[in-house]
Amino acid sequence: MATFDPAFDQISATTLADLKDDIVYDCFFVDTALQRKLRLSGGLDEFAGGTVMQTPFFYNRVNGGAIPPGSDVNVAQVQIMTSTAFVPKEYVEQVPLNLWQTNVLNNGPAAKVKIVDGYMQNAVQAMNTDLAIDFFRHGQAQSTGYISTNRSYFINGASEALNDGVTNSWDGNVFQTYGGIQRNGAVQNSLNSVPVFVGATNGSTGPITYPALTETYWNGVQEPDIGVTNKAAYSYIQNRIAPQQRFRQEVDVTIGMTGLKINNAYVFVDKLCPSTKFGSLLPPNLSQTTAVAPTTFTSSAAPSSISNLPANTSITPGEVFFWFRAAGWKVRPAVDDEYNFNFTPPIRSQNNPDLVVMFLKSAINFYSTNSRDNTQIYGIGS
Repeated sequence: MATFDPAFDQISATTLADLKDDIVYDCFFVDTALQRKLRLSGGLDEFAGGTVMQTPFFYNRVNGGAIPPGSDVNVAQVQIMTSTAFVPKEYVEQVPLNLWQTNVLNNGPAAKVKIVDGYMQNAVQAMNTDLAIDFFRHGQAQSTGYISTNRSYFINGASEALNDGVTNSWDGNVFQTYGGIQRNGAVQNSLNSVPVFVGATNGSTGPITYPALTETYWNGVQEPDIGVTNKAAYSYIQNRIAPQQRFRQEVDVTIGMTGLKINNAYVFVDKLCPSTKFGSLLPPNLSQTTAVAPTTFTSSAAPSSISNLPANTSITPGEVFFWFRAAGWKVRPAVDDEYNFNFTPPIRSQNNPDLVVMFLKSAINFYSTNSRDNTQIYGIGS
């Protein structure tokens, strides 16, 4: 007898008489603590239109300080503000429907699960997953010697936000600009977040320690409110925190999830966080555009000394950890209904009388208003 993979086509899987009504068990997508935190952080700011998403920031101060009483001063106006600028990125999920299946076979009392509803639910979850995975990556063009791949049509995620222009992020890239602004130029280090490597001097991975977590926690100008890492690094942290603290897991009532409490932040497992050990356990086509598992890279010639990253060395990223101040992130979906997580009306095929297609579309971007409040750690091993 011939076997097929998968064993059931979608008609057979959804229209048998003994199915429970309107239930499809999700064995594919995952929900994440970071997604919940960002939704509740107050960072949602709909994009109503314009050439760019512009965010002013201070990078300098006015002249002043102590002077001898009665002395003259030279008054000069200095520029104290500039602005980052981001553009919306388009994400599209495809919903092709065969009308013969949906309107004739998967219909009436036998249709315990409506195929149309299943496809639409799947598309929404797919877009949430794509955004959650891409959040850890970048959205910049390829740059010889600095950025290895062109991702200019992706959201401007954490690997570029949490960088200092000279040190490699966990994905091996060095981001000299952020939001169109040159790091370490006129704005000096005001857009910088130094990545921290906790591996060995030969580029291999090393253990994560409680001092490393607390030191990077205080790296930001403002305290982070959430730590995000993968299952492997989370277990390593549990095993290395002192026994009296190891089981101090508490519930963050704002998102209803349990995590480790370190200072004033909760640390959560995010199954979509880049992971060398567990990245291969996720469905291989969970994201059709972005790899979840980190890969080795050669470090830059002059990384920041604060990063502990050895120069010109083959680096194993291992497991990755992030401190985020969620309230300092902007989530900018377009206000227009066509591009605000809505489905387009069905479009009929010119060649196939039974085929229609809907698209779930979003014009959106994620970016940080203050990179210095966030830190990435990588090189974590067992």
